[in-house]
Amino acid sequence: MPSTASIRFSQNRKDIDTLWLFRKELQQKPSKEARFEVLHRAAVVFIAACWESYIEDVATEAFDFLIDRATTPDVFPARVKVLASKELFEEKDARRIWGLVTSWKDVLRVHRDEILSKTLKGFNTPKTRQVKELFSELLDVDVTAKWVLKGMTPEQAGVQLDEYMTIRGNIAHRTRHSASIEKRAAKAFLKHVAALVEKTDETVSYHIQVLTGDAPW
Repeated sequence: MPSTASIRFSQNRKDIDTLWLFRKELQQKPSKEARFEVLHRAAVVFIAACWESYIEDVATEAFDFLIDRATTPDVFPARVKVLASKELFEEKDARRIWGLVTSWKDVLRVHRDEILSKTLKGFNTPKTRQVKELFSELLDVDVTAKWVLKGMTPEQAGVQLDEYMTIRGNIAHRTRHSASIEKRAAKAFLKHVAALVEKTDETVSYHIQVLTGDAPW
């Protein structure tokens, strides 16, 4: 069973299928290739947006599952607890530190919001490094290490993602990528991202199950 985030990703990617329908309609009429180029560039931007939404959604979904299932802070990895309480101890305010005893879930929720805000700020091109940092600080798991795809190591899969995201950034900030974008390139991007969604879902689910004894999805 996929995560809710993965289900949303599948729903969001339907916009890409609609673009291919538009392309097919254009193909049946006299048209210049430049019109297709607009659709291809739009597809790349849509795919990157779907990936961005998925990453944010699945990280939040997993973290909230931990909070809901936890009866003590011990369920959370030590690194996450240290990061969440760091600010309190740096303040050296005994009253706030004692708040950890009864309000530790609130402290963890604040940590969640701060990490998401910090990582997702300007996160319109979620590359491998940003994804790795987000899950490391929020759940203490390196999802990118599990991106083993057909014919690709995790490192190669990450490089491929970053190349696609660079193209997306060029399109968004320069209107046109320096090289022509063909339909097959956009479809390959979608296929790659969909495979990463599947691997990330599996990795996060297993990690949460180890921590809580229950599968989140």
